[in-house]
Amino acid sequence: MQHKFKQAGSVVVFLGLISVTPALAQQTPAPREPGQTRAAQPAPVSGELISLDPQAKSLTIKTEAGNEMNFSYSETTEIVGAEKGLSGLVTVSGTRVTVHYSTHGTANTATKIEVIEKK
Repeated sequence: MQHKFKQAGSVVVFLGLISVTPALAQQTPAPREPGQTRAAQPAPVSGELISLDPQAKSLTIKTEAGNEMNFSYSETTEIVGAEKGLSGLVTVSGTRVTVHYSTHGTANTATKIEVIEKK
């Protein structure tokens, strides 16, 4: 008699596993947090425009901390506050800007450049 109960118990456990397995297989992994898929963007940097090279699509600013930072830009870079775009800033020395950027390895790519109006 005991042998039949053991056999029946094994069948119940087996059937229980079969019924739970499809439910586990249908669960999707939890979505990743935005910070887990890519590095966070650094904080914007403000400073004085030192140089701008339209041919190389690059600019250099002297930050408020006194460091020089180089950035590349592209046609998708948003320009705010410059009437003639960045090309109009080439002849204006000392223009204050805030640069929003992302990093790719050691390169800084400007995503938005805000020209700060002189008061």
